[in-house]
Amino acid sequence: MLLEIKNVSKSIGDRELLKDISFKLYKNDKVGLIGKNGIGKTTLLKIITSQTEKDSGSVKINGRWGYLPQNLFLRNDKNFECVNQIVNKSESYGKFLELLKKFELNGAENRPIETLSGGEKTKLYIIKLLLQNPDILIMDEPTNHLDYETIQWLENFIKNFKGAVFIVTHDRYFLNNTVSQIFELENKTIKEYSGNYTFYYNQKKEETERIKLEYHQYINKRKELEKAARKHMEKSKRYNNMSQNDFQRHKSAKVAKRSKAIISRIKNMEEKEKPFVPKNVNRKFKRDEEKTGDILIKGRKLSKSYDKVLFKDISFDLYKNKKVAIIGKNGVGKSTFLKGIIGKIKIDGEIYISPSAKIGYFSQELENLDMDMTVLDNLKRISFDESSIRNILGSLLFKGDDIYKKLWDLSYGEKVKVSFAEILLEKTNVLILDEPTNFLDIPTKEIIEDALSEYDGAILFVSHDRYFINKMAQEIWEISNEGFTKYEGGYNHYIDKKSWLNTSNSDINKKEELFKLEMELSYISFKISSCKEEKKTELERKYFDVVKKMKDIKEDLNK
Repeated sequence: MLLEIKNVSKSIGDRELLKDISFKLYKNDKVGLIGKNGIGKTTLLKIITSQTEKDSGSVKINGRWGYLPQNLFLRNDKNFECVNQIVNKSESYGKFLELLKKFELNGAENRPIETLSGGEKTKLYIIKLLLQNPDILIMDEPTNHLDYETIQWLENFIKNFKGAVFIVTHDRYFLNNTVSQIFELENKTIKEYSGNYTFYYNQKKEETERIKLEYHQYINKRKELEKAARKHMEKSKRYNNMSQNDFQRHKSAKVAKRSKAIISRIKNMEEKEKPFVPKNVNRKFKRDEEKTGDILIKGRKLSKSYDKVLFKDISFDLYKNKKVAIIGKNGVGKSTFLKGIIGKIKIDGEIYISPSAKIGYFSQELENLDMDMTVLDNLKRISFDESSIRNILGSLLFKGDDIYKKLWDLSYGEKVKVSFAEILLEKTNVLILDEPTNFLDIPTKEIIEDALSEYDGAILFVSHDRYFINKMAQEIWEISNEGFTKYEGGYNHYIDKKSWLNTSNSDINKKEELFKLEMELSYISFKISSCKEEKKTELERKYFDVVKKMKDIKEDLNK
C-alpha cells in the first residue's frame, strides 16, 4: 500500500467540503478523481501533499510522491527563473536534457520560464516530477495546455508507470486511456467505481435511473397512503356525525384506528431524496441584430518572433457563422496568434476587422476578471440585468449564495465559468476563445458545448480538448514549424487528410486512425447513455466493433 486516507474532513469557513473520506491506493493503481468544480478535488490533493491542513483524519504515504499542480501558467515560482534551475544535481543533468528532448523542449534549458507557453510549462513540471523518481504521481489537470502528441506520450507513460497514479482531470479521452478506477467526489464524500470513464458513465447512468425510479415509486406510494388515510378519516367523521349507537361507535373507532395506522406507516417510510435535475434555463448568447458582411476578420502575412520564429506569413479570412479550430504543438504561438488578432500584443502583418464585427474574447489567463470582486459584481460590469446574470450562472451550475463569493474564494474551474459567463452576456458576432474548456467539470463542458453549437456567429478557438474540437470545428487551421495549413471540414476530415498525406509512414497512419476511433468510441458511449432502448443494441454492437479495431491497431503498434 502506497497511500492511505482515513476519515479525512475539511471545512473552509462555514462550508464543509470533505467529510470522513477514506480510501487506499496500491502499487500500479491508476485512479481518476472527478466531480463538479468547487467541490473540493484540488483541496483533497493539497491535503495529501501537505500543502493544506486537514481538520481531522490521517494521511499516510509510503514512498516518494510527485505533485503536478493546476494553472501552471499563472504560477510565479520564485525558486525557478530559468528552465535549467529545476535540476541542481549534476548526476541528473543528463537525464534532464534527455527529457527536454523527449518533450520537444530541446535547447530550452537556458530559456526564462516566463517565456514558455502554458503547455511548455506543464511539460517542464512533468519533467521535474520524473526527475524525482516518484512512487506516487498526483496530478491536477495534467492535460490542460498540452498538445495532442504530448498528451499521447503522457497517456502511454501513465499506463506503463510502475507506481500509483491519482489524477484529477475532466478530459474524457484521457480518463478512458489511463485509469482503471474512477473516484467521484460528491456530497462531501467519495464513491468508487471500477473501470475507466466510459464504464463509470454507464454505471452512473444506471444508478441515476434507479434513483429516479425509487423516488417515483416512493412518491406514488406516499400519495396512495395519504389518499387512503384521508378516506378513512372522512369515513370516521361521518360515523361521528350520526346518531351514535354501540355499533356505530365501534365502526368509528375502528376506522380511526386504521387511519392512524396508515399515518404511522407514512411517517416510518424511508424518505427518498429527490434526484437533482438541472434548471431549464436559457443558454443562448445575446446577439446584435446588426447585419454583417461575409468576412468579419482578415489577416495578411502575419508573423511573430521572439528569440525564435513562432509563426510566419499567415493569411486568413474568418467568415460569419464559421467555427474554426486552431491546432498545433505547444510553443508554436497559438495563443499569441489570437492575442495579435485582437490587438493585445503587436504582431507583424496586416489585420482588418470589419466595423460590424463585435468580438468576445476568452483568455486562458482570466485577465478579464477582478479577483477581489464577487461573482455578481464581476458580471454587472457587462450587464445590469441581474435576472439574465442569475439565469446564466444557473445554467453554469452556480447555486444559491455562490454569486456573492469573491473570486479568490472560488476554485479555478469556477473562475473559468465566471469568465465564460461574461461572454454569454455580451452582444457579439465573433468569439475568440483560448482554451475555453480547461479546468471545467464535465457537466459544464457539455453545457458550454451545447451553447457554442447554438451560437450563430463566427468562432475562432484554440483547444487541446479532442472531444471539444471534434464536436465544434467546421474548419481546422494548423500552425506548425512548416507553416500554416487549412483543412476544410471537421476534425475527422482533418485526421483523414493527415493520414493520406503521411501514407509512407504506416505507424503515423495507425496512430491517426486510433485517434479517430477514440473519437468515435466516445461519441458512441455518449449516444448509448442517452438513446432509447430500441436503439441501444445496435449502438452497443458498434461500440464493441470499435473497441476490437482499437485493440488490433494497438497490437500492431506494439509489435
